[in-house]
Amino acid sequence: MKKVVVYGGLLALLLGAFLAIQLGHAPYPSVHSNSVERSSAPTTVTGSHATASFISAKLVAKPDDTHSSDNKRVPFRLDNRVRDKFELFIAEHSEKAPLTVKLAFVKSSLLTYTEETHDYAVDLFARYVDYKVALADENVEIDTVNFSLQDIRIKLDERVDIRLQFFSKNEYDYLFGQDEHTDNEALSRLAIAQADTLSRAQKKDAIIESLAVASDRDAFKPTIDIHKIKKIKQQYKDNNSRFSAISAEFGDEVAQRFVELWSEQEEWEKKIEGYRLYLAQLNNNDVSKEALHELLREYEEQHFTSNELKRVKVLVSRKDPL
Repeated sequence: MKKVVVYGGLLALLLGAFLAIQLGHAPYPSVHSNSVERSSAPTTVTGSHATASFISAKLVAKPDDTHSSDNKRVPFRLDNRVRDKFELFIAEHSEKAPLTVKLAFVKSSLLTYTEETHDYAVDLFARYVDYKVALADENVEIDTVNFSLQDIRIKLDERVDIRLQFFSKNEYDYLFGQDEHTDNEALSRLAIAQADTLSRAQKKDAIIESLAVASDRDAFKPTIDIHKIKKIKQQYKDNNSRFSAISAEFGDEVAQRFVELWSEQEEWEKKIEGYRLYLAQLNNNDVSKEALHELLREYEEQHFTSNELKRVKVLVSRKDPL
């Protein structure tokens, strides 16, 4: 079975989804492309990560390549977008071997980056490919369900050690700094979820508060908003007050939608309770079993549609009237 390797950024999302399930929320986060590293790149890569990290552009350039588009080339800059660009290039060559991917990048860099900067671009990309190969070779798999907090921290430290074998501290900060920050925030939320001293409700509130100020809070905004709305529902018992509170936070349209939903839920719960009461009354009547079945059938046809009746019989566990 292929290993599932959890990397920076993606760990935060997986932990967020795990915590959401544990705390009674559906996992809502949107997965951003810049949060995910593929488990291996290219997918056909095998062998050691001792591949040479630098390939001279002159070895693969055609005679006219270095001057054909001088006016279009730009300086290569190390910034927070470099990793996304590297990942995109690797994805576009995902079926090729590492050396082939590196050579393809050399050709591309000659047409993209200025002569003064393309050598560094090629060198950094080559090291990034070697790093991806190393990750695929090493056991840095993280099980967010079964691993303890300490186990996860150990695996994250091992991943950092691998990265620092290929990149300087400055390069590391640009390539992985944001992921490390969001992962640390995710680990803090996991620590809350595993705290023995907190009740389930206290854990839920603490984690939601943490998500509201997290660097990746936009990814969890639906979960945060739903939690706020549930709190409003608990705080106010009548729908008029609920409408006013939700409207002040989210607007009239959202407030109207939830109030209508809650009104429908309340009506449905009343119908279910009425059904239970009627079943109890039937069981207390001194009539034949056939008559009881007929009375129940008439009640069901009068109060429920056919689809509703299917739901009722799933929700209401009953014995046949005697």
